[in-house]
Amino acid sequence: MYYRMTRLGFDESDFEDFLSFMEGSAERIEGLAGLRFAELAKTGEGEGMIIAAYEDEDGYGAVSGDVQALLEEMSRFLTSTPHGHEGTVVVSFGEAP
Repeated sequence: MYYRMTRLGFDESDFEDFLSFMEGSAERIEGLAGLRFAELAKTGEGEGMIIAAYEDEDGYGAVSGDVQALLEEMSRFLTSTPHGHEGTVVVSFGEAP
């Protein structure tokens, strides 16, 4: 499994519109080939983290342009450039959603 974590900063006063954008993008996001799951967690006032899991690194590579396009569309709600990290699972505990 391959994970991508993206830290986001957003304007708290636009949070409802941001959520509406995300919910409106659900079909497009769920249609990404190789995507196992993606979740947006609010980690504080005006900040969040997207956690996404893909079948493997090649699978993410095949849709990374689509992911980048979504992030660019999302940018109207963001207060800073998204900061991403990605990598392959080396140890796993419990059960992923």
